[in-house]
Amino acid sequence: MANTILWDNLDRELGFMAKSFPGIAGIAVKPLIGNAFISINGDEIFPTASTIKIHVLTQLLRKAEKGVFNLNDVLDIRKHPLVQGSLITSSLEGPVSLSILNLAILMILVSDNLATNICIDLAGIAETNTMIRSLGLPKTTLSRKMQDKASIRKNNENISTPNECITFLELLKQGQPSPTVAERCISILTKPKTGPLNRAIPNVPISNKPGTMGRVACDVGIVNLDNYPYYIAIMTKFGMLEALEQTQFLVDVAKTVHQTMQVIAQTNEFGLAM
Repeated sequence: MANTILWDNLDRELGFMAKSFPGIAGIAVKPLIGNAFISINGDEIFPTASTIKIHVLTQLLRKAEKGVFNLNDVLDIRKHPLVQGSLITSSLEGPVSLSILNLAILMILVSDNLATNICIDLAGIAETNTMIRSLGLPKTTLSRKMQDKASIRKNNENISTPNECITFLELLKQGQPSPTVAERCISILTKPKTGPLNRAIPNVPISNKPGTMGRVACDVGIVNLDNYPYYIAIMTKFGMLEALEQTQFLVDVAKTVHQTMQVIAQTNEFGLAM
């Protein structure tokens, strides 16, 4: 009962935060064990920005598992057109060849967009969407490569919902689309990175992928909190704040959620610290 009250209080507080956000915000929170679930604008469609790279990574690993290519295959990245948001690959000098695995890691850890576009070519847009649909997610779609301004103007957008982002993470934890793919995907997502969830929740392993673009900010992940791990998805659009302020909103939401999760993790059923 006490946990139910805590979750109800958190639901109300997050609802107020989402309503007060200058723009549109969606939040979904769910523990790995139990039936508690908070969904605020959880079925609303949002641009995913770089969060869609979780789905690209999954399909990439799936094709490697099928033997379409080997993750240790090395590619010459200079054969691919440079795009904005490729800080690492654009800063390297001379000929550069990287394995598919390391390109995937750059895609997730530093959101390098050249690495991402190569990974999208390998994963395939249509094939990635087929995989997403096969997992029962009708509102999540990969429509374009990174920094494709023409597609953005045509509303060919990479999209999902807070609820479907959490569902996708749940499926990974359940070993889908295959145990090997899911385990490796989560392992890569858990590597240290900079993002709103990581800033808000230091010293706790988080399997996540943040994403930001103009007036959009997202972070989606599994917070591996001892005794009470949980899924969280925070997504915004039509943001009227400056980019740093919009990112701070995600940090504030994550801190608010984690405060309640920590209390539940560290207390007995009567609310006494263990």
